[in-house]
Amino acid sequence: MSDGRVAIVTGAGSGVGRRVAEMLAGSGYRVVLVGRTEATLHETGERLGVEGVAWVAVGADVTDNADRARIVEETKSAFGRIDAVVNNAGKAGLIKIQDASIDDIRDQFEVNAIGPIDLAARCIREMPKGEGGAVVFTSSMSTKDPFPGLGVYGCAKSALNAACRAITNDGPRSKVRAYAVAPGAIETGMLRAMWNEKVLPSDKTLAPETVAQAIVDCVTGETDAEPGQTVFMPSH
Repeated sequence: MSDGRVAIVTGAGSGVGRRVAEMLAGSGYRVVLVGRTEATLHETGERLGVEGVAWVAVGADVTDNADRARIVEETKSAFGRIDAVVNNAGKAGLIKIQDASIDDIRDQFEVNAIGPIDLAARCIREMPKGEGGAVVFTSSMSTKDPFPGLGVYGCAKSALNAACRAITNDGPRSKVRAYAVAPGAIETGMLRAMWNEKVLPSDKTLAPETVAQAIVDCVTGETDAEPGQTVFMPSH
């Protein structure tokens, strides 16, 4: 159990983020649900189903600097502490490197790299000194071998793999554990917006629950991976 620890989960309105929030609540964490659509965040909150578990919803865009500051402040206001942050919000777009405009590249890096890394830095500064904490980034197998059209996305997500190593190397005395979880294709709405069943059958994809469990294991310390590592999860 978490002894009342507090975890921020971005992208908590659906898919992997929703499953992560449910699992953390089941482990006793107080959960801060972050996403752009407050209605879906409240749907997640209502699904937590654990008596006595507190949660709050924070409608925010991780690409917005002021919103990132507000996520931290509203978490502290609600619960008085931050023990973990799961940077799960992300955005994929099919575009070849040679066809990508500077705006396409900036867009992918803002949501998949800059926002998550800055939010992680803000949260680390607020974690109880000496007690440790956890930072988990949802990365991608595209950082190792991008599927055609996912090159820019893979480049942006690669920054998260480096960030978890940097957090580990920069602060060994802080006891903050950092990981990147890098799954292949996950059966989510975002995936189906890019590929249909004929191109990518569902029996070749990962279930959101499978990826969420790997993330939660990193938060709670149940993973076999050493801090600073990227945990690769190929799809079938």
